[in-house]
Formats: sequence, structure tokens, C-alpha cells
Amino acid sequence: ILQTHCPIILFDGQCNLCHFCVQFIVRFDKQISFKLCPMQSDKGERLLKAHKVKDPLSSMLVIDKNQLYKQSDAVLFIATKLGFPFSLANIFKLLPKGFRDRMYDWLGRNRYRFFGKQTKCKLLTEKQKQHFL
Repeated sequence: ILQTHCPIILFDGQCNLCHFCVQFIVRFDKQISFKLCPMQSDKGERLLKAHKVKDPLSSMLVIDKNQLYKQSDAVLFIATKLGFPFSLANIFKLLPKGFRDRMYDWLGRNRYRFFGKQTKCKLLTEKQKQHFL
């Protein structure tokens, strides 16, 4: 398994919504608190296998200290680590996890229809590359 001192965010490298989220994280993660990794990459596939993820493209995933976060828990974990004002999203923890995850799953099932897919890889700047595994 790949080791890093930062939580790792695994994302669908073809999903435009995921791409937007990654760009958002790169923009606001000034301390480089996360390492980003597309699920479709060699490193991503190794991490998915090591954590026995059965349906990887159904959720953005976070691996922190060998613990796997998925669905709404992953999003709230990311928001917390990004700090204020994003940590205010933790108000959604007041909602039942089952409800949060059903909403997340609905958006996940429809993300390609609503937001489309990437057809080619975007070239990263040297600064952006620091955020990736």
C-alpha cells in the first residue's frame, strides 16, 4: 500500500463533477493536507484493491490512517480538513447518515448525465502536481 502522511482522496478521473471537486480542493487546500489520486490510475487501482472497494466509481473515497471514508462521510471529512468556512458543512451530520448517503448516491448515479465526462486528461501545472500522488 502507498504510504503518505496526508489523507488520500480517490476520485473518478472521468467525471466532470469529480473534476470540479478536485479543482476546488486544489484551490483551497493551501497546506496540501490531501493527496489526490484518480481511481483509474495504477496507484488508484492498488489502493482500491488494498481496501477491498467493490464499486469504486460510486463514491469519492478518502483514505486516512488506513481508514476508508465514502459517500457523505468522505465529503464531510474533506470539508472538515479544509477548515472554516467549509467545515460548516458538518451541520449535515445532524441528518441521518442513511439519508445523506441516499442523496449522495442519487447524485452519483446521475453525475455523468448532469455534468458529463472528461474525454482527455487536463495538464497540470507544477504547483497543482504537488497535490497528487
